[in-house]
Amino acid sequence: MGPAGENLAAAVDVQTITLGYIGSDRLKALAYSAADLFIFPTRADNFPIVLQESMACGTPMVSFNIGGVSELVRPGITGLLAKPEDPVNLASKIAELLEDDSLRYKMSESCRSIAVEEYSIELQAQRYIALYKKAVVSFDR
Repeated sequence: MGPAGENLAAAVDVQTITLGYIGSDRLKALAYSAADLFIFPTRADNFPIVLQESMACGTPMVSFNIGGVSELVRPGITGLLAKPEDPVNLASKIAELLEDDSLRYKMSESCRSIAVEEYSIELQAQRYIALYKKAVVSFDR
């Protein structure tokens, strides 16, 4: 979280647990899995790996509707999207999910299912191979 996060947590009187840097994939998966939500208030992003990691661990997400974020944070399915740079709207989306255990549970199941079906390492490898083959064929012409 860093010093800025700790200052923010103190200012709004929110209890936090600082995990520090987590380099281990196993520990990272445990941290994602232990969370009720993954909040990603990005101002600019394309296809963030942290959202893929969150999905793989079955953790619903809340983020701003920016760039490619909506490909992973699918409203009502894997999480909720807030209006870009609107902290009040972001807070309302967070509260909405924290107050609805059944929706969060449903989203958790969807996150894991979509991660396995659409973003498995095997599928990604197949997609890269197909892309490379297409590029080679185009190059040979």
